[in-house]
Amino acid sequence: MLVTVATDERAWGRAWHVPTNDPLTVRELAQRFVEVAGAPAPPKLTAMPYAALWTAGVFNPFIRELRTTRYQFVRPFVLDSSLARTTFGLEPTATDEALRTALSELRAGDQLPLPR
Repeated sequence: MLVTVATDERAWGRAWHVPTNDPLTVRELAQRFVEVAGAPAPPKLTAMPYAALWTAGVFNPFIRELRTTRYQFVRPFVLDSSLARTTFGLEPTATDEALRTALSELRAGDQLPLPR
């Protein structure tokens, strides 16, 4: 998308959203990753209560910044990239393909103990 908008006059003068797949919750995305990885168990995810997030932010500046993006996790946070898709004919990488690529990179760097 960056190369396209930098070289196409139709892109000038406005912001563009990178083409994206249909939205998934964090839980749905984690489940897809587990399936792509061939891991045996479903992912275990829990939410941090806002009071705990706020308290942790008192001591950790990174966590403090997460408080300002909390809205992305408590309400639907969906962007519409249809204009970029129709204007430039760009399509997003399929979710499973992107997850397989990420998994391959993680395995190559021995970042995660994932089944091979």
